[in-house]
Amino acid sequence: MTVQFSQGFSNQCPRINLKGYSLYYIWQGHPLDEGEKHFYQLKSRPNPEKIQVMSACWDGYAGQYQLSAKGRLILTKFYYFLPDGLGESDAFLEELHGDFYLEFRTHFEGEQLYVPFAHGKVIDDQEQWVEIKRTYVSSKTSKNNLFVWLKNFRWFV
Repeated sequence: MTVQFSQGFSNQCPRINLKGYSLYYIWQGHPLDEGEKHFYQLKSRPNPEKIQVMSACWDGYAGQYQLSAKGRLILTKFYYFLPDGLGESDAFLEELHGDFYLEFRTHFEGEQLYVPFAHGKVIDDQEQWVEIKRTYVSSKTSKNNLFVWLKNFRWFV
């Protein structure tokens, strides 16, 4: 799988430290619940005429989000990609509402950190955040030295 671009993210909330993480997805549903999670449905829509799908960006665009000083998440832009880099962008000011999780990662295939929002506001109690660590383990039964992912779940402390 091709490594995917992360979403743009800027943090203005002094109670939240996400250094070393990039925003990848916004989900509805708890990350450890069985069953399918759903992407948060934005009211704003990208311009279909500007979208160019590529292997590193399946959607053909990426959002730019800002976590406000009051802990609210706001969509500020959609960026569109061209073969040689970023193209145009469309500006928005859509505040996200309801209950959802932001999925941050250290890199595309790296550790995941799920930060919850309730009623559109970030939950800064880190005991409610979910961190998923990934570890490579060498398989001794394989001549090709295959690697398998192990997911170790723990609550972020």
